[in-house]
Amino acid sequence: MASDVNFFSHAINKMNQNIFSKFKMTFIALIAVCCLNSTDGIASESAYKPFVKGSFNQILQQNKDRPYIIAFWSVTCAYCMKELALFGQIMKEYPQVKLITITTDPFLEDESVQKLLKAKNLTGTETWVFADNFAERLYFDINPHWRGELPLTYFFDKNNAMVKHMGIVKEEELVKWLKEQSAIAE
Repeated sequence: MASDVNFFSHAINKMNQNIFSKFKMTFIALIAVCCLNSTDGIASESAYKPFVKGSFNQILQQNKDRPYIIAFWSVTCAYCMKELALFGQIMKEYPQVKLITITTDPFLEDESVQKLLKAKNLTGTETWVFADNFAERLYFDINPHWRGELPLTYFFDKNNAMVKHMGIVKEEELVKWLKEQSAIAE
């Protein structure tokens, strides 16, 4: 009987060692995966800012006392695409005026945004992406009367005076406003 107890005791010890060894290997593998994932997360961090409730006011505060334009757009809005192309064509001539683009498509993939902005010559533009599945909440935060009509563009001069423009901006009006702002800034 003592030999049976010894045999079972030895078998249980061997099983515990195997379980511990497997647990230790699993734990090490898990730590390695976590480290790799955290490094990967840092490398692929979004170049675009998530637009949430309060972001519009944050943008206004960060850019006051300088001329800037905020352009709201969507990938499904043909007029938005025309307007973005116009901005891409003209804005480089007016570096004193900052352009900020905000896509109203919730959680749009970085790659899609990057390709679109590159095609419109807007690489490097400060860009925000709606980060709320309930877009109406963000519309209301921007303007309680806005229901998401696009394109929507806000023009701010260096004195923080705002001009709201619904629909596509005409090239002549844009150039005129940009020249006025550039003359004031010089």
